[in-house]
Amino acid sequence: MTSRTSALVDAVPLYDRLDDVIVLDATVDRRTAPDGGGKVFVSGLGLHTERRVPGAHFADLVAGFSDPAAPFPFTCPSPSRIAAQARGLGIREDSTVVVYDRLTGAWAARLWWVLRAAGITRVHVLNGGLTAWEAAGLPVTDGREPAPAPGNVVARPAADGFVDLGRMKRIADGSDPTPAVCALRRSEYLGAPDQPRSGHIPRTTSLPYADLLGPGNTLTRERTARLARAHGIRAGDGTVLYCGGAVNAAGLALALHEIGIDDVFLYDGSLAQWRADPALPLVVGPGEDDVTVGRG
Repeated sequence: MTSRTSALVDAVPLYDRLDDVIVLDATVDRRTAPDGGGKVFVSGLGLHTERRVPGAHFADLVAGFSDPAAPFPFTCPSPSRIAAQARGLGIREDSTVVVYDRLTGAWAARLWWVLRAAGITRVHVLNGGLTAWEAAGLPVTDGREPAPAPGNVVARPAADGFVDLGRMKRIADGSDPTPAVCALRRSEYLGAPDQPRSGHIPRTTSLPYADLLGPGNTLTRERTARLARAHGIRAGDGTVLYCGGAVNAAGLALALHEIGIDDVFLYDGSLAQWRADPALPLVVGPGEDDVTVGRG
């Protein structure tokens, strides 16, 4: 479907191999909170059943591939939970999996990262997601697929793919020199003086995941390589990526993987955890080492 080293799959080659792969829809639905006080994330199952790739199963990032006991959304779950969810979707040791969503690809990238960190590595992402699929004139369907035969895949602890709050505090106070990059949109990174607990973690720079996306929310190696060079992101640095809930950060990790930068880590708690503690500092405005680069 793609070169051996790429995690991205294009729509038409995927269509030609639908019978050979497990296709997962990782869409999450974002709605207004009942009290009108902001946005909440809920299962995307309703959207999945309205319109999906034929043969695709729904992978629930909200209640399935996240820790239900964690205080913050989208926290990476235990290996046993990852394995149980993956097996329920029919994933076997020899399965090839392709994940997509109907937005920017960040939800799909989050599932790709969680599975990859847990040692389930034969996973790809549909470049451009459902938008690219439909733009190619490929068929869609509705409803749900029958439950697949249970898989037998195993999962290892995913901790090696993530850093915790303690590590992030050391980066923020300068005792850990590891570079860290925020994948939120530039306006969210900058924050505003009149918005309590807005801004970014000290000593971190900005490379919005959205800036990497081309037409149809697709990723290209050329665009990613140009922006990574401009922001000084290099293989060998062990860069930490974060955002609001380690979702756009996963999209950035996927893009960097495509240009050979694999030694990155996600701060899983991201700003959801950081902002929840009023004792932790936030910077409003550009940081000392921040770089501003146009999309171009």
